[in-house]
Amino acid sequence: MVGDEQMAKKFKAFRFSPRLYEQFKMVAHDSSYTVTGAFERFMERSVEHGKLIFPPMAKSPDFEAEARVLLVWLKRKKTSYFVGEEEISVEGRLLQLLAIIRDDELKTEIEETLKRR
Repeated sequence: MVGDEQMAKKFKAFRFSPRLYEQFKMVAHDSSYTVTGAFERFMERSVEHGKLIFPPMAKSPDFEAEARVLLVWLKRKKTSYFVGEEEISVEGRLLQLLAIIRDDELKTEIEETLKRR
């Protein structure tokens, strides 16, 4: 054993629908991953965060745009907003978005803003 690394163990017990597997294989390839690499990346992120991450840290421009708007609102002292009849906390929603935002600058700005509140 070198450091904390062990020899990789092959797992061949996974069963997927052939159609789903082929579609996932294409998505992984288009994202410059092998299927195994995509699964490993998903597992690493999940272990890092202590929970399953869905979407698995995919690019999320819609989430990032939402986060930018919420961050401006928070800086202007807006603390909640409504979606239908449900009131949503700006701070709470930003905390949820932190797990899926890939833009490091945005993530840091959100984190620092929330820490100051």
